[in-house]
Amino acid sequence: MRIAGSLWSVPEGARLATALRLRDAGLRHLHWDTTDGRFAAAGGFSPEAAAALAAASGLEAEAHVMAHRSAQDVDAWADFCDLVIVHLESDDWKSALDRVVRRGARPGLAVSPQTDAATVPSDVAVLCMSIVPGQAGSAFDHGVLAKLDTLRTASPDRLLGVDGGVRREHADALARAGADWVVVGTDLVFDGEAAWADLLER
Repeated sequence: MRIAGSLWSVPEGARLATALRLRDAGLRHLHWDTTDGRFAAAGGFSPEAAAALAAASGLEAEAHVMAHRSAQDVDAWADFCDLVIVHLESDDWKSALDRVVRRGARPGLAVSPQTDAATVPSDVAVLCMSIVPGQAGSAFDHGVLAKLDTLRTASPDRLLGVDGGVRREHADALARAGADWVVVGTDLVFDGEAAWADLLER
């Protein structure tokens, strides 16, 4: 199971040092959040800031766009991210995914906790939210395990991820439920890499 580190809760002046520390511990991917301040609480990163940190750290990048209208935002992220994720609950997710593909990145859909797994298309990577989008530091919603199982059963070859409140003690259950990758913020970045050492890529 792949680990993607999130720097959402890291103070601006400490982000590069944190990324480098995690890289040295074995991390290979960073997860960049951005919001429109309405779909989710204001916060996250601009594509310019994220691209600079990704380049300086040498870490691979994926983006999570939390916006009501995401198609207008994805181009800048697709220019340096391997995977660009928009929300199924956004107004224009289909056109946003088309734009991601045209820019040469892999498209993905994020699914909020209240969204029924049955509404998720079967032919795209899915990031299951285990907290309300944008509420970094919130408690992990164990209901995501059943959603993962449903999505994995429906599409055995689909790429599945989980984002939100993930701690090391959740990782084994998430892997058993079908998660291919997890986004980890607080539990990893604040000197928690030792607990994740067995899952960080060397």
